[in-house]
Amino acid sequence: MPVTTEFLSNKLQVRSNYGLVDGKETIKSKTYSNLKASAIDDDIYAVAQALASMQEPTMEEVIKIESSLLIPGV
Repeated sequence: MPVTTEFLSNKLQVRSNYGLVDGKETIKSKTYSNLKASAIDDDIYAVAQALASMQEPTMEEVIKIESSLLIPGV
């Protein structure tokens, strides 16, 4: 049975390194919703870099979260 997908949303998650807290490396994340479906990865990364440049902690990684609905065929 073929399965089709329907786009739901894209999100951008920026993880930042806050350094050592109580002897453990602390990494926190911030998620930004409502990215356009047409947004390309290079542009998403550029936005993450711009956001990170306004923050004190160092950006560790950028994650793009894609959500789609899986619809079974008939």
